[in-house]
Amino acid sequence: MKKLIKFGAAIGLFFLIVFARPALAADDPCSQPVKTSEGMVRGKAEAAQPVCVWKGIPYAAPPVRDLRLRETQPAKAHDAIFDAYEFGPACPQKSSMFSGGSSLAHSEDCLTLNIWSPKTQNGLRQTQESQRLPVMFWIHGGAFMMGAGSYDMYNGANLAGLENLVVVSINYRLGSLGFLALPELAQESPHHASGNYGLLDQVQALEWVQQNIAAFNGDPNNVTIFGQSAGGMSVCALLAAPPAAGLFQKAIPMSGGCEVNVSKEKGFEQGRLSAEKLGCKSGDLVACLRKKPAEAFLPKSTVMEFISGFGTERGMGPIADGYLLPDSPIRLIAKGQYNKVPVMIGHTRDEMRLFTAFVPGLNWLPKGAVNKLVARFSGGDPAKVFTLYSYSDYKRPMDLFNAVSSDAFIAQGYDGAEELSKTTPVYYYRFDWDRTQNPEKYGAFHGLDIPMVFHNSNPNSKLTQKVKSPGMREDQEPLYPIIMKYYANFARTGDPNGPGLPVWPKYTSEKKERIYLNNQITVAPVTDQDIAKYNLFTKK
Repeated sequence: MKKLIKFGAAIGLFFLIVFARPALAADDPCSQPVKTSEGMVRGKAEAAQPVCVWKGIPYAAPPVRDLRLRETQPAKAHDAIFDAYEFGPACPQKSSMFSGGSSLAHSEDCLTLNIWSPKTQNGLRQTQESQRLPVMFWIHGGAFMMGAGSYDMYNGANLAGLENLVVVSINYRLGSLGFLALPELAQESPHHASGNYGLLDQVQALEWVQQNIAAFNGDPNNVTIFGQSAGGMSVCALLAAPPAAGLFQKAIPMSGGCEVNVSKEKGFEQGRLSAEKLGCKSGDLVACLRKKPAEAFLPKSTVMEFISGFGTERGMGPIADGYLLPDSPIRLIAKGQYNKVPVMIGHTRDEMRLFTAFVPGLNWLPKGAVNKLVARFSGGDPAKVFTLYSYSDYKRPMDLFNAVSSDAFIAQGYDGAEELSKTTPVYYYRFDWDRTQNPEKYGAFHGLDIPMVFHNSNPNSKLTQKVKSPGMREDQEPLYPIIMKYYANFARTGDPNGPGLPVWPKYTSEKKERIYLNNQITVAPVTDQDIAKYNLFTKK
């Protein structure tokens, strides 16, 4: 009898294991397999909003072993259904509190993307071609050194669900693994180019979207690329990149300029120094680089040190490689040689304050030390800066540096708006909201606008814990829906305006009107004083 009971229990367990999962899957319309160019993928429902989410879908072949430091290759086909339930690992990097969330595991096998798409009880909301939804394709920031599409603040559920859009986020190669350039690597390339592997990853991800996003109810003919910081610089680079032509229809560079001025020769010089630090100096240099562990490529300095100018080494990023980027994006844009699509571009008011706020003792540097920092942002000639900035206008000398460095950052957005508006519709903004725990210290800092675009507060991040005030969430609340609606409208039509929103005029070189995003939204021309300051730092 006992044997019979055990046998019956075993049979019951067998049926539970075999049939329970399909039964549960049947209750979730998001679990219905979706066909992609590589095979079937299965997602799941997102708890926060009525959307389906697919996480960690490979869009390219893993850039490992012989594919390290090579142009991106298409993803491989798979026979079994791919369960897209978990985010893929982030690309190799150093973690930091500025990441805005957990980046999960790190691996060179990191070229994955994530998709959020609205649903109903019967599954995905639209199926007909005429009803496909606009696609917003997010490129994360992190100084081209860190970041991942899986960070909490980039969760696309609210943006997709509240605005009826498809949201895509991606990972791309970072640091030396993403941007190391050498003549020896260029010799391997069918395009005789090296470096810019991280940007080529972005192009491959956009090509994947073109091939597959219709299966997720996205419109491949209505794709908006948007990104912040290094992601904003990436957006500008893609605007100027011939291989990206036709892969997107609108662009939003947030806090990232178009002035990538590293020449091919300078890129080779940086690449040679990096290779030497890795112990690859002679012989088969390329083979040496491909044998090193991924961890060997990680920088010693932190992202904060790189951005604020106190790093012990140079970071790596896009170069004018002659293929993906024939020249600096801003110069190509000025010549009209770029992918002409509507653009929404801007910065936060106090871009650099965040990166100096957490360096011990930095805010008390004397004028002499600050003068040296100012020289970094003025081509070695701080005298011209002091014709427009005076220490008497600031509480501490370091406050002047924060103003100078922030304006140097913002200048790239102004320059971009000026050049782009000559040949395409442009909407220019400055994000001024600053109700953190200490507005005087942090201001409207770099990245403070991201939570409002995605409608994510990300309360558990280390950075949020440091800067939040007791009433911060309540003070943000009126601005959340307005900013998200501007972005969604732009993604739909190329124009951020819509019913119930303050009017946002196009930017023109004649009127120079900029919208100021704050709890009280205003529109005004860029002042002559601001223009004079920005012109100190633009370099076409």
